Amino acid sequence: MRIDLIPEISDGPLSIHPRSVSIRMPGSTGLVPPGAAPGSTGKIAATPAAAAAGVSAPPGGGYGELFQNIYDAAIVTDLHGRVRDANRRAASAFGYTNVQFSHMTIDQLVAGADGDLVRTLYENLRRECFTLLQASCVRADGSVFPAEVSVSQLRLSTPHLCFFVRDETVRRQTDEMLRTEHNAIQNASDAIVVVDPQARIEYANPATARIWGRLSAGDLVGRPLGILLQNPDDANEIIASLAGENFDAAGVAVAKRANGEVFRVEIRASCNRDSAGNAVGAVISFSDMTEKDRVTVAEHDAEIVRGAMTRLETLHQAMRNGMDEIAAFFSSFAESAASPEAVLGAKGTIAGIQSICADADELFASVLHANG
Repeated sequence: MRIDLIPEISDGPLSIHPRSVSIRMPGSTGLVPPGAAPGSTGKIAATPAAAAAGVSAPPGGGYGELFQNIYDAAIVTDLHGRVRDANRRAASAFGYTNVQFSHMTIDQLVAGADGDLVRTLYENLRRECFTLLQASCVRADGSVFPAEVSVSQLRLSTPHLCFFVRDETVRRQTDEMLRTEHNAIQNASDAIVVVDPQARIEYANPATARIWGRLSAGDLVGRPLGILLQNPDDANEIIASLAGENFDAAGVAVAKRANGEVFRVEIRASCNRDSAGNAVGAVISFSDMTEKDRVTVAEHDAEIVRGAMTRLETLHQAMRNGMDEIAAFFSSFAESAASPEAVLGAKGTIAGIQSICADADELFASVLHANG
């Protein structure tokens, strides 16, 4: 059975635990609690605090030493929730002495563990070996820490409960960090792909499916990395670039979407290594360069237009200067006594200028039409 006293922490189980079972050892008279040796009766040796509370101990002191050296903080209570004993780990975890523990109840240590819960635990432990609690525990200084608490029944002279408390602060912090990292990868705008040494895809984030136009990133798992590229051999080159001492590589490749459209991607690859430093594949991010390439083409076109406008302005100025010269020519030509042959020659030249202007006008009209 599992009881969650802090359901807001997680919607799912925070650890995997065995199915609760009851075990009766040969020669025993009851259920054997966790940590008891075969053939035992399930009782523990009384420490000073336990002795003062009237908890009896079996012959020999081995069980008391075992209780004191259990890895988890261990607290023994009666069925009213009053603390009857606590080991050294409990004193370290909660910051209380044995004398202080002897005047406390479990609800002062485990938030929400009131008398009703203790009775529920006892009834449940009559049928099962142990019960797990997800709870918040309170230290002597008032600080709170998350914990997984395993509760077992001790069949002493009278029934008692033993609470094994494990501080989960570090694990919760690690889980939160992993959750944050996972969300960052899942929500990244770039495609992120993890491959094995043979360039087979082990993981792809949702952006990979979006960029390549596929229904699901999961459909890519188990398939070769080359399926994303126009030239499948480029995948092997990416993996090869990370060989030896090279931990990172970068470059540009041509990719191919599911519909056959080709586009450029910027690649950043890092060697994926295990805790022993062995290469186990690569982590590769792909940035879609489609928009970047569009901007580059647009800027190139704009530069061409700016150059053309500059040349057109130069031509305009030259034509204006030319018109001034033509006006001066007509003025001097009218004042002179030109021969009929000169008049005919000038007329032909003027007709050529008019033809050039007409061609320019027609060309400009066609450009305007082409641009809407």
